[in-house]
Amino acid sequence: MHSFLTPAVVTALAVSSLIAILFLPRILGTIARAREYARKMQESGYLPPPPTDRGQRRLLRLARLITFIQVGRLEIRGKEKLENIPGAFMVTPNHPHYADLAVMPLVLQRKARYMAAKGVMTAFGGWGGVLAGPMGGFAADLTPGKGGAARETAVRIMTDGSLPLVLFPEGWTYLDGSGGPYKKGAVRIVKAAASETGKETYLLPVHLEYGKYPGKWITKLNPRLEYLLMLLLFWNYRRGCTITIGKPIAASELPKDDAEATEMLRQRILSLKPKR
Repeated sequence: MHSFLTPAVVTALAVSSLIAILFLPRILGTIARAREYARKMQESGYLPPPPTDRGQRRLLRLARLITFIQVGRLEIRGKEKLENIPGAFMVTPNHPHYADLAVMPLVLQRKARYMAAKGVMTAFGGWGGVLAGPMGGFAADLTPGKGGAARETAVRIMTDGSLPLVLFPEGWTYLDGSGGPYKKGAVRIVKAAASETGKETYLLPVHLEYGKYPGKWITKLNPRLEYLLMLLLFWNYRRGCTITIGKPIAASELPKDDAEATEMLRQRILSLKPKR
């Protein structure tokens, strides 16, 4: 009867054990750092280091994959308005699709900061935040009364001015295409940044129009189920997207009343809706 523990097997086991001893601490350390990073990314307003070149490449690859599967052809109108904005600016699109977060990086084609709902960061056991952080994402708690930390972070981004900020004023996604009420955070952020720096800051209205939307029925579902159904039924809703970029709105143009300023922004965005 032959012994299983031949010299070759013993050598292989010894080498494997040595490798495990040498590299296990490093592996465990990497996992621990990833978990801590994921925990921080779930904190509303936590601002990770600026997006990396690798993160930007991954973002664009992921964005192309999602839009290829779910959206199809993109038509961008007014892209020249992205050029030569004479100050820090916030990109403010409407939010009719979960794929908006994939469409906008392809429109901008540059590094940016993206304010995202906290649920994005908690997805997949927290790995959503690990993925989003190097791409420029940071979390916002959309619970009424708990958005202060994310708003302060957004003001910091605007006062720094090195990267544009992408913020969806509706907060939530309205997959039926009807749209929802606009929150006052966007106008408050650009006003605060302009006040702190003494320089003009800008809102850049953008309208996203998809080729087909589900009916009102989808808004009665849990958001995760909404997104899953849209993905599973991609063949029915893959009808392209028209992105229309409007003229920048300077903070000094906004009415002093935040509600009036927000309504002004909403009307500017809706005015970009393509005529059929």
